[in-house]
Amino acid sequence: MTVLNHPTALRTRTDEELVARVRAGSPEAFDAIVGRYAPPLTAFARSLLHGAHHDAEEAVQDALLKALTALRRDERGVVLRPWLYAITRNACLDRLRKPVRTTDMTPLEPVLSDPTADPHLAAVRREELAGVVGNLRLLPVRQRTALVAVELEGRSHEQVAGALEVSVGASKALVCRARRGLTQLRDAA
Repeated sequence: MTVLNHPTALRTRTDEELVARVRAGSPEAFDAIVGRYAPPLTAFARSLLHGAHHDAEEAVQDALLKALTALRRDERGVVLRPWLYAITRNACLDRLRKPVRTTDMTPLEPVLSDPTADPHLAAVRREELAGVVGNLRLLPVRQRTALVAVELEGRSHEQVAGALEVSVGASKALVCRARRGLTQLRDAA
């Protein structure tokens, strides 16, 4: 790694220099852009999404991914800051336009419950299940939808990607973030 590509050196570069380095294939330059813009973009997204922090983080992540893809394929000049804000705004508006979908766990109770279990264990399991369902409702909508589709409905990531209009990789990332979020919520309880 040359001194010019060192992450600390890249932080002092102008937006134009960072864009040029991203287009030249420097992942460190994009990391510098993310470090510079992710916090204010998240605050901006949070204000648009009425304080929904997880949804704001997801919108910013989607926006930055779109920005990286666009920078790599298109050589047109961009003014980075307003362009990133516009992409983030559009990602937030997309989230606000989609209807809120909740998952009704009632039809799944026969599958989830074990009628042969010890009554005490059954009560403990109901408590745990209630905790999982309660925590599931705290996840961002897209993460919850992807996790339920994969884990409970047995859908493939290709099917989930098509339903949510994201890539297969994004579908996998949504499920991974949902699992991690459930684990964090469980551990916090």
